[in-house]
Amino acid sequence: MRAATLHQAVRPTARAIAWTPVLGLAVGLLAVAGLFRLGDESSDAVLGMGAGALSAALVLSWRDAAAGLLAPVPVSRFARRLLRLGLVALVAVPVGLLVATVLPGDDRMVAPLLALTGTGVAVATWLPVDRDVTLAAAVPLVWVCLAEMVGGLTGPVGDAATLWRTDPWPVLALALVVLVAGRRR
Repeated sequence: MRAATLHQAVRPTARAIAWTPVLGLAVGLLAVAGLFRLGDESSDAVLGMGAGALSAALVLSWRDAAAGLLAPVPVSRFARRLLRLGLVALVAVPVGLLVATVLPGDDRMVAPLLALTGTGVAVATWLPVDRDVTLAAAVPLVWVCLAEMVGGLTGPVGDAATLWRTDPWPVLALALVVLVAGRRR
């Protein structure tokens, strides 16, 4: 019954999502990646900022403006949020792949994008409902900025600041554990 309800919710949910930030970031990031490709320049900072911005947009899609109205529906708030996140990811992940192939070098963006997004969504599950998405969307951006500011330091501070880039899969795994632990909150 829940799968059928979620299936019926795909179209109205897709219409309710604010697509402008996601599409604007996608177009802007692709334009910047194209300019870097033309100049054959290094792209680490662009990849990081792009991953942070797309992750913030994905975390912002976690907001369910109709949560109060949809409370009687036999699908949990968590499942509806995952549906919203999945719909936006259908746009953001291919953009990350495209940017990673356009930019020079062998940098990849999808694993860091997933690590940053997972972290932001995990944080959103543990924050109070009225502030969860807004504060959690800042997490990927702050982490990327920290990596740019202190990532060159040796020691635990520099390592922690760049963990989303150097070891994205363990970060994503930990974020998923935290997400599942907080899904009933």
